[in-house]
Order: sequence, then structure tokens, then C-alpha cells
Amino acid sequence: MPSSEPVVETFRVRRKFPGGEPSSLFDDGMHAEVLTRWQRGWSLARGWIDYSSTDGVTTVNIGEPDRRVEYVTTSEHAATAVKLAQTDGHPPGTSWLAIAADDPAAIAPLELLRTEWLMTIALADHPIHPVPPPYRLEVTARPAVIDAHIYGYGELAASGRMTVLRSDAIADMIYTTPAHRHRGLAKATMTALTQAAHHQSATTGLLSASCEGRSLYHSLGWTTLTNLVVARTPVPSPV
Repeated sequence: MPSSEPVVETFRVRRKFPGGEPSSLFDDGMHAEVLTRWQRGWSLARGWIDYSSTDGVTTVNIGEPDRRVEYVTTSEHAATAVKLAQTDGHPPGTSWLAIAADDPAAIAPLELLRTEWLMTIALADHPIHPVPPPYRLEVTARPAVIDAHIYGYGELAASGRMTVLRSDAIADMIYTTPAHRHRGLAKATMTALTQAAHHQSATTGLLSASCEGRSLYHSLGWTTLTNLVVARTPVPSPV
């Protein structure tokens, strides 16, 4: 991992908004700061620790066959990230982008894959949901990386990871297997992770929520900061 990390500070998030929750709370300057904090933890969670930042764009070298690189930035620098993806020499469809932007048009002419949501919570406010019987929880807490696994009926039922970087705790890979869904296991996993991260002195939670996961995190008190548009270079249609 690069030896120089930006100093991470906690920040206050208003919990109630007239007319409902906004899609974006901050300007691009704040988006960039929070996005960087999320990216550092997300990269660590997945072992993608070869990254660098230039001209407002963070380049994460992933190296997987279908995802060679991912460019992370805000809408202010979207055009730069799009140009990098178009000219980096990687095969079509393997250069990805994650852009904090309200308008998916920011990634044109690349292929829009999905929209996610960058969310946050004060860990002290996170609700507690115990693991329901007959399931059992195992937590492995190492410095900077926490893993939670819930087992039941002879198999792994749910799991998740949270990285801790200074005061931030970044959740990732929260998953419940189909046969064990709708039993509160995701909430129990998030409880275990946030409690362990709080024990390591983290105060602020960050995550990128999928369309399926957003309602779960919202029910736990997480607040949306901004949309996160995920795209990639186009794959030519078969002739």
C-alpha cells in the first residue's frame, strides 16, 4: 500500500432532511474527500492495494481478467476518468469507473452497469441486532480488517468484512446465502462488524450500497451521501 495516506477526519452528517433524504449532501470537494476515504477501505477489503491518484482520479489496479483497473473520482473529474478508460490499452469491458455523480450521463459514452449509493453512519448510533438461534457467529478481528461469519444448519449462512482506517470503518461484501435470507442475518452481521470496528476506535461507518442492499442499510440508520455511478468501457456486440 502507498506509504502516504491522507489524514482521515470524522465528519458530522445531518440525520433528518426536509422533504426526505437527498441524493447528495455535499459539493464535489467534500465528495472527493469522503470518496477517497471509502476507496481506501474498499480497496483494502478486497486486496486491491495497488493504487495511485493523479489529477483528481484514483486508479486502482485490480488485475482481474474482466476488471483490469477501476478509476474512482467525482463528477468534476469524470471526463478525465472516461478518457483514461478509453486510452489505457486494456481490453474492452475491463476498464471500470466509479464516479460520485447524480447524473449517469457523466460516464458517456461508456457502458453504465449500475448505480450504487455511498452511505454513512455514526457507529455509536448503529442499532444492535443479535444473531437469531440456532445460528452462531464467528468474528475474526485483526488490525484494520474484521471478518464476520454466521453459520447455521451445517453451512455458512452469511458473512461480511469491515476495514478500519483511522476513525473510519468501511463495510464491504455483506452477503447472505439465498436459503438463509429474511431471517435478520444481514443485520446481525452488520451489528457484529460495527461493534468490532467501534472497539478498534472507529467512529464513522462508510459503505457503497447496491440497489438490493440500500433498503437494509437505510433501515439500520445509514444515510445516503451521494450516488455512485459504476460503468465500464463498452464491449463490442457480437457480429
